Formats: sequence, C-alpha cells, structure tokens
Amino acid sequence: MRISRIALAAVIIMIIMQAGCATRVRVVELENKGTSLGVSTPDWIRIYVSSGITRLQSQNEFRDKYCVIGEESGVNRQFVVTWADNFSAQQRIGAMLRTNIASEYQARMRGASQSVGGGNASSSYGSFQQEIDSVINTIVNVSYSGAQREADWWSLNRRYDPDQKDVFSDSYTAYVLYTIPKAELNRQVAHALETSVRADSALYEITIQMSKQILQNGLANWGAH
Repeated sequence: MRISRIALAAVIIMIIMQAGCATRVRVVELENKGTSLGVSTPDWIRIYVSSGITRLQSQNEFRDKYCVIGEESGVNRQFVVTWADNFSAQQRIGAMLRTNIASEYQARMRGASQSVGGGNASSSYGSFQQEIDSVINTIVNVSYSGAQREADWWSLNRRYDPDQKDVFSDSYTAYVLYTIPKAELNRQVAHALETSVRADSALYEITIQMSKQILQNGLANWGAH
C-alpha cells in the first residue's frame, strides 16, 4: 500500500507540473495579412479564433447562411497561402455533414429503442451500422453547389514560455471563409437523404423523417463539431 501511495503521489506531482507548463505557454501575433496595408483583422477571424465556428455562425450577417472554415498551419507562409488558394469547401462540407448525420441517426435510433421498451440503443444502432455508414457515405460524396468564397486571411504567431523567452516556435496559419445559403444546402441534403435508402429499408422511415426535419429546421448542429 505504501508503494502505491508513493506512486500515486508521483503521478499527481507530474500532472501538476505538466499543467503548470501548459498554462505558462503564451501566443502572440507577430504579423498578419493586413499588417503591411494597415488593415485591421476582420471580425470573422477574431470571432472564429477566439470562440469557434459556432459563435461565428450565430452572427446576424450569417443568419441565412452556413459558414465553412478552412484552416491550415505551417512554418512557411507561401505553403499556407497556396493551400488557402486551393482550398475547396466541398471536403469540409462533407466532414460536417458526416458528423451531423451520424449524430442524428444515433439520437433517433436511441429514441426508437426507448419507445419500444428501453432496449439497448447502442445495440440498435450497431445492428444497422453498415447501412447507416452506406447512407452517410452517399451523403458525404454528393457534390453540393452554392458555396461562395467570402474571404481569406493569414497570421504569423509565436508560441513561447514567459520564463524562457529565447525558446519559441513561429508558425503561419491561413484561414478561408466560405458561405452557403441555408435553404439551398438544406434542400440538397434532404434530397440526398431521400434518395439514399430504398423504400423497403428498415432505415427508410427514420431517414425520411430526418429529411423533412432538415427542410423545416435546417442542420441544427452545423458547426458544432
């Protein structure tokens, strides 16, 4: 027991030390796209960097649009700028849809399981995993239209420890903002869902319900992942 207590104490000390090191790290911006022209950092960047895409999505200017953000970091500015120039919203839209649709299936399978006697929701979802994955892959691989490139930005940041200011790392980060009208994407996703399952599929009713909800209420969790 004594050895266990000593080992536990050592682990706790290591965790505290690591936590202390993590809190000492500071990040300062050295330069950005607007520095040479005296242009201030745009609001969409400030909101996204400080609070994430969900907060950005909640702004009035994006009330009728979905936001899609591309982000890439590297030690070479030309690399990240070139990446931003070539960034396509399609891949990011697909990733966000994958997460949203999977979460919605899980929630609905859980609800259906509970309504028929409190069965195991995980087992219920698992029994349809292959078909659900097939539907999701179909949705993700659809080419969605309507995305509009709005803006891009880059910044050069330095990470350092205040106690060792001569030890630091610099990296560039590029950001790209796309938007797509909510009504347009909702319609396309709903149609993709409707046509992704057969009428005799065990998932048909749930999938059609999801399609109708998206048409009426949109993708509620967009940007939350």
